[in-house]
Amino acid sequence: MKKTRWFAAALMAVVLAACQSFEVNKGSDRIGGTYSYHVGGYDWGSGVDRALLTLDHRIAGISAKDLSVRETKQATDWTDPAFPVSVVELERKITAACLCDKEGNPVDKPSRYVAVELYVSPSEGSPFLYSMHTSRNTWSDPYRLTFSLSSEADILSANIPVTSLAVEPEAVGYTTAADVFETASFEAEGGTLYRYAFYEPKKKSDTLFVWLHGGGEGWTEGSDVLVPLLANKATAFAGDDFQNALGGVAVLVPQSPSFWMDSGSGEMTSDNTSMYTESLMELIDYYKGEYGAEKVVLAGCSNGGFMTLDLMMRYPDYFVCGVPICEAKTDEFLTDEEIGILKDQPLFFIYSETDPIVPPPVFEIPTIKRLTAAGVKNLRVFSPVEVVDTSGEYTGGDGGPYLYNGHWSWIYFYNNEALDDVTGQDAWSWIAEQLK
Repeated sequence: MKKTRWFAAALMAVVLAACQSFEVNKGSDRIGGTYSYHVGGYDWGSGVDRALLTLDHRIAGISAKDLSVRETKQATDWTDPAFPVSVVELERKITAACLCDKEGNPVDKPSRYVAVELYVSPSEGSPFLYSMHTSRNTWSDPYRLTFSLSSEADILSANIPVTSLAVEPEAVGYTTAADVFETASFEAEGGTLYRYAFYEPKKKSDTLFVWLHGGGEGWTEGSDVLVPLLANKATAFAGDDFQNALGGVAVLVPQSPSFWMDSGSGEMTSDNTSMYTESLMELIDYYKGEYGAEKVVLAGCSNGGFMTLDLMMRYPDYFVCGVPICEAKTDEFLTDEEIGILKDQPLFFIYSETDPIVPPPVFEIPTIKRLTAAGVKNLRVFSPVEVVDTSGEYTGGDGGPYLYNGHWSWIYFYNNEALDDVTGQDAWSWIAEQLK
């Protein structure tokens, strides 16, 4: 009796699979389906640059002209002085579409799967919301893509013209450029809880590179540990160019529980102290030991540049070198004793002369002058007038290179385009030099 029941169940499963296969293959004028999307890392931050559609019937072919897609998300109205946040719906530009397999690889035969490439730019395609009210980057809620047939659509499903496309508006999942990183958490002795991301190269390294994010990437509701990697292009540190330049390094990206420049109020403060200095150092030392690194390189931008200098002052024998980028440590609060400690540390400052957030005359310029007067031993400085797109892909209203906010000088570091003003040496090769 048991064998008969098993055989009947197995036969039913085969019949159901055959029926489903028949439904997929027989064709229909009305196609339904689901989609997932990919979040890429770019100079300005993140962008949803492709989607994978899974249809309920095979189609014979498709191109970009056959589809249209609209994006629904939260956005800040930068034209309104109150910077209100609302849900907007925007048209997305499709640059390419083709049939593929379920992994997204192009195929030249009928398929249920469609790969859709989407145009992204500094002002288009981000799944993040930056709110002026919280000073935070968070995942937009909602975020969805609505796919439909265009007015030019010419799609066949088993020789039947397709007249309707109904893809579920909520994505079934997403992948990101940060997926090569792993995530974990660490509780310091005082109870401070850190979430952090880390990348470990296939070949064991003796070096740990620590990246400290800016003020917009700290932990908050709607955030996660991928935000410090995707809100700007910190994923570059796991890329071949950076890894090859430094000879292979492990990468640690801690996320601040609030702001690195939080002295205890829960908000950003400007008194040059942080409640996280000791606990963050615990995390760095813990991960260094777990991974087995011997050398540590420290770098960070804005709030993270502040913390880079703070840690190097308080633990001067720990780090091989430091790269403070648009650092927010007010010079007037730095004592001569602290300058005396920093002058013996290898430092590569990066900032834009037109930084509107941390003006160089208040921060980097006087600090660098004091370091020079104190006899600094190993100092590099990259100080471009402004921050512009160097890829040639994006232009401004005048037709010239796209102009980023002057605070965003970290872009040059991600692309290894931060060249010392005097020697012309790039930041990555300088770091590699210190490691030798």
